[in-house]
Amino acid sequence: MMRRLPVLLSISALAGLAACSNGPDRDRYPVFFGPASTALSLAAQTIIDKAAADARDTHARTVEVIGHAGAGANLSADELLSVERAKVVAAALAKAGVGGAQISQIAHPPKNNEDASVASRLVTIEVDPSTP
Repeated sequence: MMRRLPVLLSISALAGLAACSNGPDRDRYPVFFGPASTALSLAAQTIIDKAAADARDTHARTVEVIGHAGAGANLSADELLSVERAKVVAAALAKAGVGGAQISQIAHPPKNNEDASVASRLVTIEVDPSTP
């Protein structure tokens, strides 16, 4: 149980980010991946669908897709993983009806001191709605 506590705390903290905002009107949606994976789980697809609905409903100006990956033995492969995760989520958003022109992808390369914890195995979707 003690080994799971940091993971559970990470998940709780990141899930809380979904309600936080980068600016007064920006919403964040965390999409989690398995270790070394780019596969979307059912839970991840549900979050993507929610973000897409938010983007459509608010006529979002931009939707940023920010990929992350933890540092493993091969930093180049880990950076590619963060890029691929962002691409997978961006494609799922486009399929869910978010205009491709408003989707931008950003990949954060891992640093040597980052590990492969749950907190580094995610893509964050940031929806910036249009101002009425």
